Amino acid sequence: METKIQKPALRVLHLEDDENDHFLVVEKLRADGLFCEFFLAKSKNEFAEALNRAKYDLIISDFSLPSYDGLSALSLAQELHAETPFIFFSGTIGEDIAVESLRNGAVDYVLKQRPNRLSAAIRRALRNCEERARLKKTEQALRQSEERLRIVAKATNDVIWEWDMAGNRVWFSENFTTTFGHKIETGITSETWFDFIHPDDKQSVLSSMAALLASGGRVWWSEYRLRLHNGSYAHIFDRASIVYDQEGRATSIVGIKIDVSERKQAGEKIREQAALLDKARDAIIVCDLDRKITFWNQGAERIYGWSAEEAAGKNIRQLLFEGEISAQIMEAVKSLHERGEWMGELQETTKSGKRVIVQARSTVIYDEQGRPKAFLLINTDITEHKQLEEQFLRAQRLESLGVLVSGIAHDLNNTLVPIMIGVEILQRENLSEDATSMVQTMGNSARRSAEMIKQMLMFARGGEASKTLVQPGRLLNEIGKVITDTFPKSIHCDLRIGKDLHPLFCVSTQLHQVLMNLCVNARDAMSEQGTLTMSAENITLKASEAAGIAGASPGTYVCISVADTGQGIPPEQLEKIFLPFFTTKAPGKGTGLGLSTCQSIIKNHGGFISVRSTLKSGSEFKVYLPSAGIKAIEPANVPTPVLPAGKGERILVVDDEESILAMTRAALENYGYTVSTAVSGMEAIARFRENPNAFDLIITDLGMPFMDGNGMIGALRKIRPEIKIIASSGSEKETGIRLQNLPTNGFISKPFTTEKLLNTIRQTL
Repeated sequence: METKIQKPALRVLHLEDDENDHFLVVEKLRADGLFCEFFLAKSKNEFAEALNRAKYDLIISDFSLPSYDGLSALSLAQELHAETPFIFFSGTIGEDIAVESLRNGAVDYVLKQRPNRLSAAIRRALRNCEERARLKKTEQALRQSEERLRIVAKATNDVIWEWDMAGNRVWFSENFTTTFGHKIETGITSETWFDFIHPDDKQSVLSSMAALLASGGRVWWSEYRLRLHNGSYAHIFDRASIVYDQEGRATSIVGIKIDVSERKQAGEKIREQAALLDKARDAIIVCDLDRKITFWNQGAERIYGWSAEEAAGKNIRQLLFEGEISAQIMEAVKSLHERGEWMGELQETTKSGKRVIVQARSTVIYDEQGRPKAFLLINTDITEHKQLEEQFLRAQRLESLGVLVSGIAHDLNNTLVPIMIGVEILQRENLSEDATSMVQTMGNSARRSAEMIKQMLMFARGGEASKTLVQPGRLLNEIGKVITDTFPKSIHCDLRIGKDLHPLFCVSTQLHQVLMNLCVNARDAMSEQGTLTMSAENITLKASEAAGIAGASPGTYVCISVADTGQGIPPEQLEKIFLPFFTTKAPGKGTGLGLSTCQSIIKNHGGFISVRSTLKSGSEFKVYLPSAGIKAIEPANVPTPVLPAGKGERILVVDDEESILAMTRAALENYGYTVSTAVSGMEAIARFRENPNAFDLIITDLGMPFMDGNGMIGALRKIRPEIKIIASSGSEKETGIRLQNLPTNGFISKPFTTEKLLNTIRQTL
């Protein structure tokens, strides 16, 4: 059974008057794997006694002690144990003093503010000490015999050189030619040797060597670039010892040149790879097994806002998840332990508190023995992608709604037909004043519903609605009445309509939609009570005034304002409220499309919208629409038109809605027509086949179950080709597609009025 032979502990003499600093050194070296036996000296006398008592592998000294300084300690150590490496570990040493201490024999200095450098400095000093011992043996061999030196040179891959300063000749070991390419059979002058050094490095090499010779130092080292035979340069680490005679004059320098080009290239490659990692837009993060961050690239800085210095050493859970351990994080941890990797979406927090969604990929990094040593995380910011995806899904839902519009419109129009005909029948009755007002309101609501359905159909087909002259004052009065009737009684509606308002050339239902949307938003902004103010006035914007309003241009407008006394809109949200899908309402309370749609409608009318808001004081939206350019004209009282009556013509009305059949029959019989009805295409065909000449006209719906209007009309034409037929439909599908090839004499769209129905019948007959 093999037993490991443990290296003896380093004997370290530590000159330090602060117990805490001594303890810091002890623990730091132990943590870094350096096994040391410490001897503490707190004063000049204790230090001198320790030097006289024994030899040490290393001396570590503070620079400033009570009644004693580091340079004096260094001088004493050089006098008694010149071969022992001497390192300053101090928090007060300056650059000039540090250089002087190195000239006087110290091998290195480390600031107490950077204790992590101490272990590396010690290892380097011990290696240099070993190298000095090696050089010392080489010096002894050189003095004994040049032949022995050549033999030693052959035993190493490093290039050994000697500079005979008296004869100014430089000798190199035989491998100089194989290593650097220059053929040197005999010695060369120092000038020729120095010419091999890169011009940018030459002065520093000469200066450092001259400074060491002037101070009487013994060990010299430098890194520089040496020109090869092919003109390229190799990176050289050069270490040398100066040989003095008995009178203290430097007679020669013996050194070793080590080609460290591969190490330099490897370091450069690592730096290049790090630079490439920083170029990546993804966040690339490395954590140790305790989740403490050890690497944080610039991509992580861009996504999360923390710099690499701020993130280093932080626990990644605390930094990105605020310590929260969700089920998804637990799943990721479990997957990492079981499979060594995990991929999924995570919601994380940036430095500013903003939430971001990332596509996370986590991998365990293993050491050479296959043991886990770190975690690699590559996170891609997909916040914007997820937002676009959500918008796309919403757009798809809207598109699906558009597809359903045609079918919905058919049913809605069918329900409006009996209402509109019934209203017209009631209006011709002798009713009380209140009943007359109620019937008029019913008629207005039915007509507006019909217009809204028409807008829905236009939306489904992608077309544009026709614009008409609209009196804004009337529109505001209608909306005010709706608000009074439907909004909570705690919200007071205040109408302020200017005199002689200009008419607007617009789509009335779209303008109604804009104002109702603004009113509903105002209602929602006032949770308990408040005042909703709607006002309208003529206004002329000058160029200077228009410049202060986004999207405005000079001209004459009707300005319609909707103001509330609610909570107001935060300043950071004001610039976003017109963006599609942006909403300040709670989830499920709004789609974020209302204001965006309003702005689109207003722009299509050549206008613009502005908003101002103060927190806890309310908001005001102003809609500017171009004036139609004419004065408002109140319509004169036009007498009720005389509708064309029938003369007993026989009409067959076909519809699957019994309410439509009943109201249509009542209206036509009131105007002198003889009416029969059928609730399906098959019933109509059966009745028509019994007596084809019993009818002068057929009015039929196109969208009926079992047999639609298209099939029924074809069957009727086969029985009696000349029969007059009026088709009717409230669906975009029938009116836009089937009617193109339908052999009818007329068409009337639902919902229709009695006037429209009678005029169409008269034109057809």
